[in-house]
Amino acid sequence: MNLFFSVALALSPLEVTVIVISGMSFLVMFGIASAKGGFQDLVKTTLANDESRRNRDKK
Repeated sequence: MNLFFSVALALSPLEVTVIVISGMSFLVMFGIASAKGGFQDLVKTTLANDESRRNRDKK
């Protein structure tokens, strides 16, 4: 494992391990959410809320 960045940031091996596990967990959870279409629902909801807020503010 290339620890170049961890040396520059003075990170211990435990901290590097926690960062790697957290990053991998994020990618897995993002993949699951994308596969289930949760991201698309979030975008639709956000756009609908934005439209309703703009219409409310126009009045």
